Amino acid sequence: SGQQAPQHGGVQYGVPSGQQGLLGQQMAGLTLGPGTKPPPPQPQPMGTGYSRDGDGRGPPPGLPLGPTVQTYAPSPAYHTTGSYMSSLGPPTSALGPPTGASGGVHPQRQGPPGMTLGPPGMALGPPGMTLGPSGGVQRGPSVLQGPPGMVQRPGMMVQGPPGMTQGPPGMVQGPPGMAQGPGMAQGLSGNSLEHSGMQTGPGGMTPVQQQPRLKIDSDQMPNPITVMKQDFEQRSGSLFCTTTRGIPPPLVTTQFTVQDDGNSSPRYMRATMYTIPCTKDMVNSCRIPMGLVVQPLATIPSNERSLQLVDHGTNGPIRCNRCKCYINPYCRFIDGGRYYICPICEASNEVPMEYFAHLDHQGRRTDCQSRPELCYGSVEFVATLDYCKEGRTPKPPGYIFVMDVSQANIQNGLLTLLSSTLLSVLQKLPGSEEEGGSPIQVGFITYDKVIHFYNVKSTIGQPQMMVMTDVAEVFVPMVDGFLVSITESQALVEMLLSQLPEMFSTNKTSEVILEPVIRTGMETLKAAGRNGRIFVFHSGLPSHEAPGVLRNRLDTKLLGTEKEKTLLCSAGSGYPQLAEDCVKAGVAVELFLFPSQYCDVATLGDMATTTGGEVHLYQNFRMVDDGERFVHDLQYSVSRLTVFDAVMRVRASTGLRPTGFYGAFFMSNTTDIELGSIDSDKVVAVEIKHDDKLKEEDIAFFQAALLYTNIFGQRRLRIHNLALNCSSKFADLYRSCEVDTIMNFLSKSVTKAAFSMVYKTIRDNFTHQVAVILACYRKQCSSQSPPGQLILPESLKLMPMYANCLLKSDALLAPPVLSMDEKSWLMYSVLSMPLKESVWFLYPRMMALHDVDPDGKDLPPLLRCAGQKLQENGVYLIENGFVMVLWIGQNISSDIATNLFGVPSAVQIPTETLPALDNPLSFRVRGIIKQLQTQKQHCMKLYITKQRDKTEGLFRRMLKEDKGVGQWESTTYTDFLCQIHRDIKEELT
Repeated sequence: SGQQAPQHGGVQYGVPSGQQGLLGQQMAGLTLGPGTKPPPPQPQPMGTGYSRDGDGRGPPPGLPLGPTVQTYAPSPAYHTTGSYMSSLGPPTSALGPPTGASGGVHPQRQGPPGMTLGPPGMALGPPGMTLGPSGGVQRGPSVLQGPPGMVQRPGMMVQGPPGMTQGPPGMVQGPPGMAQGPGMAQGLSGNSLEHSGMQTGPGGMTPVQQQPRLKIDSDQMPNPITVMKQDFEQRSGSLFCTTTRGIPPPLVTTQFTVQDDGNSSPRYMRATMYTIPCTKDMVNSCRIPMGLVVQPLATIPSNERSLQLVDHGTNGPIRCNRCKCYINPYCRFIDGGRYYICPICEASNEVPMEYFAHLDHQGRRTDCQSRPELCYGSVEFVATLDYCKEGRTPKPPGYIFVMDVSQANIQNGLLTLLSSTLLSVLQKLPGSEEEGGSPIQVGFITYDKVIHFYNVKSTIGQPQMMVMTDVAEVFVPMVDGFLVSITESQALVEMLLSQLPEMFSTNKTSEVILEPVIRTGMETLKAAGRNGRIFVFHSGLPSHEAPGVLRNRLDTKLLGTEKEKTLLCSAGSGYPQLAEDCVKAGVAVELFLFPSQYCDVATLGDMATTTGGEVHLYQNFRMVDDGERFVHDLQYSVSRLTVFDAVMRVRASTGLRPTGFYGAFFMSNTTDIELGSIDSDKVVAVEIKHDDKLKEEDIAFFQAALLYTNIFGQRRLRIHNLALNCSSKFADLYRSCEVDTIMNFLSKSVTKAAFSMVYKTIRDNFTHQVAVILACYRKQCSSQSPPGQLILPESLKLMPMYANCLLKSDALLAPPVLSMDEKSWLMYSVLSMPLKESVWFLYPRMMALHDVDPDGKDLPPLLRCAGQKLQENGVYLIENGFVMVLWIGQNISSDIATNLFGVPSAVQIPTETLPALDNPLSFRVRGIIKQLQTQKQHCMKLYITKQRDKTEGLFRRMLKEDKGVGQWESTTYTDFLCQIHRDIKEELT
């Protein structure tokens, strides 16, 4: 056809020029002109062509190093049922007009005598005639034949006999002398999904009855399930060497093994792009966020090497004299090993005599292999007293458990549940496997309007209580006997916990305090010279007149207005100041909330997350329904890897600098991230910007250093290093993008913006950013493609999907879709969410349970989050990391109803709980649910709903590809893709 392929590949979709306004619009059918017969179907194979710089030579061994050019050629069903490609244009690798065509009109193609041809994508002729190149990957416009009985659609009109006038807008040009109809070669405007049909014949155009709208086949669109499956098949079980330059690691959903050979493992640190642009102008043009997502304490699989501990003695780790960068594999030794060049600031540093080693003929130290800090991208150093506060060695931390004993927590059964389970939780404290038990000391406080302290020292006969009635100015009533070893004082702790429910059974106090009790716990830990965590089990809004009192400020009139953001920010300065004081003391607050009405999570959650803690929300807590979930969350929170009094700094090489930080932490300056504690699930996103131009031969180097105290009171430095290539080519930049990391980064930055901006502004800005990212790719890497095509870079083909999911997420949407407290809770959760959790939060996991193998061990195959994937005789499970919903079709068989729920029909199925029945299907389904729960940091609440029940709304809201019920949820994935394509075209004009 003479059409050139793009310079650099991408997934391509489009419409013929002249129909560019039809993107995402569904077309009415047309009948064929007289004297023509539809040709027999010619199946078109679906193929994927790989190209390094567009040469089409096929994929390199292993993974493709260049961008991928994908061509979607639909099956014959495309012509009759309607598909995604039918609305986007001919399903080939080049979907616009051939080079040289003017005005968007396709050059006429030669057909049999007396017959002319329509646009590319339709080939009409005598039966058996083949008019286009046979299947495979096309580099120019291809010609696809329609199956028998195919009905033609507007914009894909077939030419009739010579002299016939032309049909509706978008119709291609006919033979010489043919009269042009109105709107020829021009796209339809607007968002209408229906267009008038026209029937062609001798003598002109005659209106015909409008045909039913055809559905878009979403199976032709990029989707996470297919991409994850392909990445899993290609890279699962493979060995990823961290110094592989320019190629992003496997997706976070793929199981793979990491070999640290100089760069940090992607489990600890990932970059949004694995090739750094040389100039700031490149970043401004493409709008791809340049940043890092750091999870410094991430859990490492048992088959990978754990971090090695390095002790450089009393002088501490080797550091650069100028920028304070720690010694790493990218330090270059010179002058026979007496000096080294820092990769951050390029300063020359003298090597201490005790660290000196000769260099070999390649300039490498002869002891390199015996120095972990010179071989591995991640390593830990023993910190000296210079890294300790006030030059004193820290003590092991303390855990204080603060229990609200007001009337609300007694009536909902929380106090009884805590009393019966807390002891077993304490027996699994970190370090409990050590000889002598865990070094962590524990203490207990109860409160309502006053504060009760408990002495559980092992040398006394029974627990003693001390009451603090003056909560306006709190003090530390006791230290000795308050913090104890659970191993030594287990008997008294057990006695105390067993007495609490009876002790407060008649308590009628409804108003409670909060700020004074947290401050008292923090001051007690300071007095004991310990860092630690305060676990607070709180019932509702702290409304008692005392420091930290909060009023109900929920005003429904503000929702959806400019002033809604005031409800998402902390009320007053009391709790932010308390958070700052806790961070300086090395104390974190873990907040468990059990409200029955509004409790201002925006204020209380800000306090907890700023310290490095977490918020757990159990709205309308019922022990029967939520007790097991709460105990699981408490157990996980107490036992996971946690360190204390943490400070993290990210350094970047010359020409780059960290400028923005997203997450849950405190910053007293512009460089240091401070936390009372940080655990293995916490993630921080760091934005990087240019200070100066870089050269292509430069190496962009980043180092994240975390200083902390472990549970044994030892001060440590955990170092993660990452070195990336630089390039001035946009193709290299787009090829190295990592979509999981980009979306985790963007979800944090967008969520942070939601505290100060209204949703509409956020939506408009974010949608524009996505359009600019994709438009830049089109302009810089695929400029020769026709303007009607939607071309997505291979590395970012899921960005429109994830972007739409983020904009429809519960963390951004306003009530009444969910309560303001729930929205605030989700926002704080997103700010520190790990990468894998964020993938499933944006695009939930859905699977069918009605056809599972009862003897299977693995999870069932994942399905797309679209209602069209559901069958009325099926049972489906969907989860997003916070809730899971079991959906039951109205026509399920009696066998499934009996085996899963113990009733004969769907109508009789109870939706309160999933019964544990003694049959293979019940065992298998409950095993799947348990397997999903163990993969999450939160225990998800299980909801059961039936098709067309009122409770089905939650399930439908999690089908992210479909329309929702809210004002801002009406955009389907297809609609959003259409909007993005329109915005891209506007950017290019």
